[in-house]
This record gives sequence, structure tokens and C-alpha cells, in this order.
Amino acid sequence: MRESYFWADQKAREILDRERYHYLDKAVPARGSYVVKTSASLSGVLHIGRLSDTIRADSIVTAMRDQGARARLIWVAEDTDPLRKIPEGIPAEYEKFLGMPVTDVPDPSGCHSSYAEHHQAEYMEVIGEFIANEVECYSTREEYRRGSFRPFIRKILERRDEVREILGRYRDSDLSPNWSPWKPICAQCGKVITPRLLEAEGTWVKYECRDYEFEKTVARGCGYIGEADATEDDGKLLWKSEWASEWALWDVSCEGGGKEYEVPTSAWWVNGEIVERILDYPMPTPFFYEMLLIDGKKMSASLGNVVYPSEWLKVAPPELLRFLYNKKLMKTRSFSWNELPRLYADYDNHAAVYYGEAVVPNEKERAHMRRLYEISQLRNPPDERPLSIDFSFASMISQIYDPKTRMPEAMEALKRSGVVGKELDIGDLEVIDGLLTRGINWIRMFVPDQALTLKEEPDPVIVGKLGEGEKRALGELARAIRERPDPDSIQTAVFSTAKDNGMKPGRLFQILYGLVLGQRSGPRLGPLVAAMGSGKIADLIEAAGRA
Repeated sequence: MRESYFWADQKAREILDRERYHYLDKAVPARGSYVVKTSASLSGVLHIGRLSDTIRADSIVTAMRDQGARARLIWVAEDTDPLRKIPEGIPAEYEKFLGMPVTDVPDPSGCHSSYAEHHQAEYMEVIGEFIANEVECYSTREEYRRGSFRPFIRKILERRDEVREILGRYRDSDLSPNWSPWKPICAQCGKVITPRLLEAEGTWVKYECRDYEFEKTVARGCGYIGEADATEDDGKLLWKSEWASEWALWDVSCEGGGKEYEVPTSAWWVNGEIVERILDYPMPTPFFYEMLLIDGKKMSASLGNVVYPSEWLKVAPPELLRFLYNKKLMKTRSFSWNELPRLYADYDNHAAVYYGEAVVPNEKERAHMRRLYEISQLRNPPDERPLSIDFSFASMISQIYDPKTRMPEAMEALKRSGVVGKELDIGDLEVIDGLLTRGINWIRMFVPDQALTLKEEPDPVIVGKLGEGEKRALGELARAIRERPDPDSIQTAVFSTAKDNGMKPGRLFQILYGLVLGQRSGPRLGPLVAAMGSGKIADLIEAAGRA
């Protein structure tokens, strides 16, 4: 494969070329295959922000395979984590489960064995829609129960003082004398966050179950005092040891994390030292990225701005989210539903470059755009570019002719507009149906304020502000539309009519969009007028000019 400027290709090359440990002067063992890990905690809402890590990990797997390497993608449910808060819609009595591993919390819907299984099932139903490679799924809770982590727990506890020393280099305060990298699950109430260690020696600990304060909630302890053995009893490693053990257990070569993990004192580097110095396994090659914001704010159920994967698929294809996430990793991205047409247009522009329909003189930029489009696909792109329709235009057509009930009329409108040809194959029809359906869903679900109000009569407010020259221009344009009703001729006529009447084209377009749509702007006017019916629009414009 030629040298690539695309981030996933460069990261794949870094992984494949790596020879040494990060902290130790030691060679990395040769590998026959590579594992790229992605994970999610099930204690919170599984929204499209959680997909960012998985999509990017998937892209690295694709890049590694494109370079001839054997690579696997694994997804790990961090489901030994405690329930931290009661999500909206969950009964208030679930407060008693705060602090329990999410796998041990009952499913409030009653359709799965636990809260964790319910949310994981929902997530896994759609995750396959967004990734190009097969994914292997694992559960930390299941691995703890199987005893898979025990060899690493023993090593970490045997060298507890060294682990303490590593952690001390990243802390401003000393750890408690009773500190242990392993904590039990309370034998009486089953909570994982509330046990406080009273004594710790070797694999043995003594604990008391006390209240634990999360940021906004409190997990109530039961007051139980008990003992536990890390090699026999139910419990888990602290995150700054558990992550390292996960890397060693699953033989991880690469994993991603938000930009907060890039700082030198973060849990990434603490676990990096632990996995190399204590577990004798090379720290995975990291990739870091910015999180996605919605209208400039972090996604939160309390803010009401959470976007679920299933919602995304109603208004946009998975390739579009892959495209968004595969752009520059460390650039802050704030997504707004108002900007969805612009994202579609950007994606279509990259498609045009990929298929050689648009010229980009800069070779580096062209190569990057082609690779971004290619890796955003779920399978190899076809030899010929699929049919493409401007999303704003498709959303307008879908409002005039609802695709569920008036698809034949919508098709005729698209043909009149010149956006599609007369002969369409099955693939074209599927693209059109998908775009029109997503377009009307987008309007109804997220931007109802942008819904069309088609005008049957000239708006008297607009007409009252027209000068005589502007009225004359509208009459001339109406005649031009009737004479040559094809989209390109209509578009050209707007410019020529404005020039002939001493108007700025922008002013005439503004008047026309106001008369036709009740808006200041809209999609390309020529195709829009042709789609809506050139005769009907010519009558409307002429009536405004005569008023």
C-alpha cells in the first residue's frame, strides 16, 4: 500500500512497525495477529457518542487488513461498573440499586435478565449497522466470574508495593495504608462501590460497607463488615489496574480514548506502566480523539440532547456517521441537526472526488479525501458512483410528496427537476426511497420549524415591499419559465432577468424563495420550480408581479 496521509493508515503502520515496549527497553514479541479493542460502560446511556470509539477502532482494523495484517476487532462491556444514577424513565425505587454492578441490577423493562443485558442488547442490535468488520463481544463481569482475571490479580497483589509506587508518581497525595488494587463486592448487599477497606494483606481484605457519594447521587452502604479473598471471592480490580489487566487478557495491540487520556497523568499512562512493569505485556498503541458535542454541549439525558443510534439511522445512513467520526480525530466537533444537510453535502463532495467527478489540484488533499470516503463505507465502494441527490432538495420533495403515500408523484417531480434521469435501476430507486424517507423524518423529528409552507397565493407582505422594477422582473421571469421550463433554463433566467432589470441576483432569489416557500433561502431554484410544477410557480410569480 502506498504511503497514506489518512490517520487510520498511519496508526496501522505505527502498530505494525512497533518494535519496543513503551516504558521498558524490551522488544515487543512478534505477533501473528493484532487485536484492536473498543469498549463501553453500561452504567450510562449508549448514544452515538459511544459509537465514536467503535467506529474509529473499526477503521484501524480495516487499515491494518488493507496493509496485509491479520487484525480483529473486539468490543468489551465494562459491566462490572456500578450503576451511578437513575436514568430518565427508570422507576425511582431503583435508587436502592445504586452502587451495584450493572449486571446485577434488574431490567426495569422485564425483558432481559438484567439492566446491563437490556442496554447491551439494544446497542448490539444497531452496532453492526455502523462497522465494516465483524466484532467479538466480551463482558468483564463474565470474565471475572470465569476466573480469567485471577492470574493478573495475583501478579498485581504480589507486587502491590510496586503498583503503589507507580500510582504514587501520578498522585499528589499518598494512598491509604489499607489501600489495595482489588476491592470486594459486599457479600450482604451486592454493591461494588460501597465496601471500604479496613485492612489488606496479600489477597485478603477486611471491609465495611459504607455510603459512597457519586457526583449527583449516593449509593447507600448496608453497614456489613466482612472479609474476602481476591482469588476466591466476588470483586474487581480498581480501574488503574483493571484496564492494564484487560490489555493483557485480550492481547490488545491498540485502543482509543478521549483526549483527556492523552495528558501524562491520566489513567492510560498509569495502566501503561502497570501492564509493562507488573504484567510484562507491552502497552497498546493508543489513539486519542475529541468527543462529539451536540449544539456545543456534551450529550446528556438531562439536557435532552442525546442522539441514539436507532434515531440516527432514521435520518442518515451509517456511512455518514462513519464519515463524521473518521475526519480529523483531535478536532472538536459540534453537531447540530440544522447542519445535517451540510454534512450530507460534504460527504457527497468527497464521493465526487473519489469517483473523479470533482478536481482537487492538491495531491495530498485529494488522496486524503478519497481515503476518507473509502474507509467510511461499510464495504468496498462500487466501480460506479451511486445515485446522489442533494439532501435539502430531497427533504423538500418529501414534504410535497410524502414517500409513503405519493412515491410515484415524488419520482415524477425528481425527473422534472432533472435531478434524476428517466431510466432508473433498482439500486437508484432504493437510494431515492431512502433519501426521501430520511428527509421527511429529519423534518418531523428534529427540525419541524423548517417545515415547508407552500404558497398558493402571493404573500401580501412581500408584494407590498416590491418596487415597480421588481414587479416587472417577476412578470418577465414568469414568461421565461413558461417558454423554457427545464431546470437549467429556469436557473439561468433568474440571473438574466435580474441583470436586465438592474437587480442584484441575490435580491431576486430572496423574493422568489419568499413567494414560493415563505423562506429567505432554499435549494437550487431551477430544480425546485421544475419539481413543484413550473406552470404553477409561473402563475404565482406573475400574480405577484401584477398585484
